Amino acid sequence: MAAIAEVAQAASLAVAGHLAAQLGIQLGSALNRLYRLLRNPRIDDQVLTAQLLRLLGARRRLLIAIDWTEWHHDLRMLLASVVVGCRAIPVQTAVFHKTQIPRSQNIWENNFLRLLVHTLRQLGQGAVVLCDRGFHRVSWLKLLLDLKQPFVVRLVADIMVYPGTHGGRLLRRWPLRPGQAVDLGWVLLRQDQAVRVRVVGVGAPGQKEPWWLATDLTEPLAEIVALYDRRMTIEEQLRDTKGCRFGVKLEWTQFRTPPYLARFTLWVGVALVLWTAVGQAMAEKRPSVRLPCKRKGPRLSLLRVGIYSLRKVARLIRLSARFIQRHLPQPKLRLFAWLQTAEATP
Repeated sequence: MAAIAEVAQAASLAVAGHLAAQLGIQLGSALNRLYRLLRNPRIDDQVLTAQLLRLLGARRRLLIAIDWTEWHHDLRMLLASVVVGCRAIPVQTAVFHKTQIPRSQNIWENNFLRLLVHTLRQLGQGAVVLCDRGFHRVSWLKLLLDLKQPFVVRLVADIMVYPGTHGGRLLRRWPLRPGQAVDLGWVLLRQDQAVRVRVVGVGAPGQKEPWWLATDLTEPLAEIVALYDRRMTIEEQLRDTKGCRFGVKLEWTQFRTPPYLARFTLWVGVALVLWTAVGQAMAEKRPSVRLPCKRKGPRLSLLRVGIYSLRKVARLIRLSARFIQRHLPQPKLRLFAWLQTAEATP
């Protein structure tokens, strides 16, 4: 993990090359050591997940985005990532061959969620799970409710809702135009009325279609929208990790064995924590380090500043857990001004 942070690349050959230089061994030997560590059965990845959640959740409620991402060699990765500032940190991963998924995707997702919630409960850590429309199924919502896990999940527009004693209505037939918002309150979903959740809808100006969000939270509508908006940070995280132009080139890592890729991604998550904390510390001390632009905002992310500054900062101070907790930014919620005056639909 230290090698990933120092070399600022998640490509296995780059990491092995750095290890070879530091340890004075051949590149092939360093690569073999890396592979042995990846397949070591005595390492429990869920222990690392718990340590990351404990580190990131100190004195705060976590926002955890869950999503799938495509991979090479017929692989797909399921990720749970904690929102930090405007980015996210992967804390739990699972990788599958695509041939395994079609008939059992719901089972994989349910077990993934149960394991995550179990770990949160063991730590006594509060969290809100954020999911996009790929997780709109009623059985997923019911599982979240059964686990008593707070959530905000985007719904598809062709689902039937039953508000109060009124008849059912498809969400797509609700007259929600741009600039409007509605809180349907607690409603029953689907024709069999299988689950009861709170549903809110917002039609943002300039948005092609409205957001219909299912939740069990009691916060005001504007705050529910602000929480779900942070789900997008997992997309930024994927660019930061997988990207070969702006990211740390994880996509160049040609692992074909699912557990290897899942474990390696967690290691990259540890490096992301370190880079982000160092970047935030540098930005607090000297804001100009992010190269601010009046029109576009900062040109450099905290991640990129941390990558550039890691060696310098490591020579001056000890990069301890206390340092990381002190400098990791809180989730940066966007409170949309237009929602304060949004016209409510009947």
